[in-house]
Amino acid sequence: MAAAWRAAVLVVACVFVALLRGSGVEGVQVISRPLDAPTTTPLFAGGKDVFGRTPRCRTCHMVVNSINQRLVPALLKMKAKEEKRFARGDAASRRIDYGVYTETVEQFINNACTTQDLFHIKTVRRNCQEMMEEHEEEVNAVYSRWIKKGAPDFHQGAASGWSWNWEVCYKATQSCSEELAMHALEEFDDDGSGASERKYRSEPVPSVGTKRDGLYQVVAGSFFDVLVKDDAVDTLAYVGFPNKGRFHGHIMPALAKVQELFEQNATLRGTVMVGMVDAEMNDVPPPYGTDTKTPTLCLYPAGNKGWPRYISDLNDGQLTVYDVLFFMKNTSSQRTARVAMAFMLELPDHVLHSKVWDSEDGEL
Repeated sequence: MAAAWRAAVLVVACVFVALLRGSGVEGVQVISRPLDAPTTTPLFAGGKDVFGRTPRCRTCHMVVNSINQRLVPALLKMKAKEEKRFARGDAASRRIDYGVYTETVEQFINNACTTQDLFHIKTVRRNCQEMMEEHEEEVNAVYSRWIKKGAPDFHQGAASGWSWNWEVCYKATQSCSEELAMHALEEFDDDGSGASERKYRSEPVPSVGTKRDGLYQVVAGSFFDVLVKDDAVDTLAYVGFPNKGRFHGHIMPALAKVQELFEQNATLRGTVMVGMVDAEMNDVPPPYGTDTKTPTLCLYPAGNKGWPRYISDLNDGQLTVYDVLFFMKNTSSQRTARVAMAFMLELPDHVLHSKVWDSEDGEL
């Protein structure tokens, strides 16, 4: 899905547009991004970048930034709750229990290499996995130590007495040299790739469970949380262009029917989620939709979200329920694969092989 962007032309703007839907008016915030920014970091001898970072050091910085975007806010929220409890003043409330943070820290660190910023980049994913296999306990300990030190504001740099670069990428994992680890992570933002300048449009994040045309509504700002984060659910992600050609009208009935099949059965409900991103209104961040110009259909299997599977032939959207179930049978978790096979064997032909594009009612 990733295409090479040629020249760096910075166009960063915020505009607010109103989309008329039905009889109401819904505000949509759109943040535009440079259309032609380069996407790759210039590399030199030994795979080093403009700062002299090795691939391992560069990966460590990416991993820490990725973890901190989600784990640090979660820990700060927990810390505020604990401080509120502590303020009650009774003997029980004065007990400091750092164990409440342990499960959250371990969960985030365990999934560090499967986040949207990392897992589609092979070398980064491999380096991340190797780093965590060797030093996951040490990285967990860093975040626990940060909480015990009072969660110092690392944005203050040396004044806070805390540096993620030093603590994780030098002391815990030995990924970066001492010289590089002495710098704040923010100093490495502009690596020549243009990433620090790119912004992405996103519709406002909808309420949890919001559907549109039978599929769960997903926007750029909620892609990870809705489709990737829950490792127990098989998620089918359709990135589409509703107003461009007939593709969207061809594929939607099959996807909506598959979602319906799994939801109408109480035992299966919640095991499969089919979500749709309107690529005309959302610039899905990499690695999911970098410069996406054509529709895509991808499955993130339960228990293995770090290895998404893409359907190789979308046939201009002309997929039947049978086609979608066949794809799921071969790519999803064993649980869902068995159910998909059962549906393929048991459902009547008019459900499995309905072709909206063959009927006059399906003409766009």
